[in-house]
Amino acid sequence: MPSYPALSPLQMSVPASDGLVLMGHLVYPHGKAGSRYPLAVLAHQYPATRDTFAPLTADLHALGVATLAFDLRGHGESIWTTAGVRVVDTPTTPTMEAFATAFTSSAVKTGFAHISDDIVRVASWGMTQNYIDASRVLLVGASVGGTGVLLAAPHLDGALCGLVTFGAAGAPMHGSDAPQRIRRNCEHLRSPILLTSSQGDPFDAAKNAESWAKGLSHARTLIVPGADHAMAIYYAVRREVLAFARKALGSTTATRTPSKAKRR
Repeated sequence: MPSYPALSPLQMSVPASDGLVLMGHLVYPHGKAGSRYPLAVLAHQYPATRDTFAPLTADLHALGVATLAFDLRGHGESIWTTAGVRVVDTPTTPTMEAFATAFTSSAVKTGFAHISDDIVRVASWGMTQNYIDASRVLLVGASVGGTGVLLAAPHLDGALCGLVTFGAAGAPMHGSDAPQRIRRNCEHLRSPILLTSSQGDPFDAAKNAESWAKGLSHARTLIVPGADHAMAIYYAVRREVLAFARKALGSTTATRTPSKAKRR
């Protein structure tokens, strides 16, 4: 068979509703010429960047899934507005009090209430790109990015094949009624949902997951021991997350990584 060059990654720049420019990176897996790939859109945790998803994106590429990881507003490269630079605050000392102060001020300063709409805009950009199968989309979010994808999901319901969160938290930063809206979204979504967390997550992610998935046949939680937050639990839930993605998106590539996760 003839050899074809690999598809080049694409740099994304998408304007948010308030004029901030969202930056990200679309990366294709290596596949057969002419293939159309399912797309995973990834929203990270505060205060980090899209690079925190590197282990997961590598695993998704091995499954034949294209990935679009972007920097949340005020993080990484997503800091430019029509009025200049807008960057999240970060903790001034390594304490929970300092973290909470910086997180809350960042939510107001950079507009975390826009995150769910940002995710929809980013996903829409990715779904229009060459070689992307716009009928097979996976949403992935960590911490405040996790609550963001749960709020964004109904706007992509026709294309959404599955949704995964790691330590979804910070819901009130999206609006005072966001926890209730997330539960309603989980009830009405037709796609499978996997909500992962550590048992002792410091931001109540385990409690959130159990509350939002309770009684829903298409939503389940995966709780692991410890108190790590968001993508810090990835290797503990890796096998189950990849199996979920494979089934949701129709991929046939297998992974054999062991896990100590506890099913609920």
